[in-house]
Amino acid sequence: MLRDMADILVVAVLIYAVILLLKKTHSLFLFNGIGVLVLIYIAARYFNLYLTSYLFSFFFGFFVIIFIVVFQRELRRFFEWLSLWRRFSYSKRELIPETVSLQVIDAVERLALSKTGALIVFQGEEPLDNVTGGGIALGGRVSVPLLLSIFDTSSPGHDGAVFIQGDRVRAFGAHLPLAHHGIKNFGTRHRAALGLSERTDAFIIIVSEEKGTISVAEDGEVKIITDIDELTARLHDFLRTHLLEDGAESKRWTPFVNWKEKAVALCASGFLWYAFVVQLGAGTITRIYDIPIEFRSLPGYTIENANFNEVSVSLSGQNQDFSFLNEERLKVSIDLSDKADGRQKYDIINNDIINVPGSLSIIKISPRTLQFTIIKSPPEQ
Repeated sequence: MLRDMADILVVAVLIYAVILLLKKTHSLFLFNGIGVLVLIYIAARYFNLYLTSYLFSFFFGFFVIIFIVVFQRELRRFFEWLSLWRRFSYSKRELIPETVSLQVIDAVERLALSKTGALIVFQGEEPLDNVTGGGIALGGRVSVPLLLSIFDTSSPGHDGAVFIQGDRVRAFGAHLPLAHHGIKNFGTRHRAALGLSERTDAFIIIVSEEKGTISVAEDGEVKIITDIDELTARLHDFLRTHLLEDGAESKRWTPFVNWKEKAVALCASGFLWYAFVVQLGAGTITRIYDIPIEFRSLPGYTIENANFNEVSVSLSGQNQDFSFLNEERLKVSIDLSDKADGRQKYDIINNDIINVPGSLSIIKISPRTLQFTIIKSPPEQ
């Protein structure tokens, strides 16, 4: 029971990670499509639809290759996302004071009024160094004059992005990865912000140089901000979600956060376990093995006139339990330390069958009784 529960929970965690990633990359339709195919395949196996099962088994052989080729970008993003062990850490990160967000919002409002292009990046939980390039280290305290001077058109780094960490401008003039597809009615600055939001959980504020509009990029989407109050609310929501406040604990991993996704993952894992382990695994099955006989504790003696060299053993268990069985290591080991010379009769017990996994049961041994003769070996000349 505990093993089955652990099996279900491990699969549920993996499904939950996939759902979150597909949700972040707006590819949730992939999960729905794969789910439909799995349901059709399970139904075909359950109702013994031979042709459908055969076609699906043939198709699944190529499906893995097709999936990797078509969705290689999403798969790369998935493994990058899983490798971020810091996501599962409850250690405090460098805080962003309230004054910093106020300074940034004030600077963005002024930049928009003067139609000065700007890119301001707030890092989430995922690192940015592996997807961004360039940039000049700064370390100056965030302030309106500093941000205005960085994005001034006479500044050498005004076309790049500013990274804010804590209450400091960590770097400026950084290059962001472009989105794979352009955005209608938006330029390169917005496409770069979108590209970073597709690859990380960063929050990016964009000021358009042509129109003076303010936009935000987050979770693979760019949205135009209609007023400064909306920008303030969006930024504060991001900071509350991704950063710990003073004296508070993170609530990102409480049961009620993403509870729908967690419930779907748990239900899907339980369904898959029932379908593949209980139903398609056909419950308890029996397999028969011919196992060689080994005699122990016979120094100076030999065995002759044995009626069998091997026995037939029937093992019972669930289909997946047999995957842990090494057939070549199975043998009957008989201890003859208490036997004397002459004709012998030995009844095999279950403990004589060694290298059988504990999850399998011995239900039949044939023949159960062995007959043989113990003869003392002649002395060496």
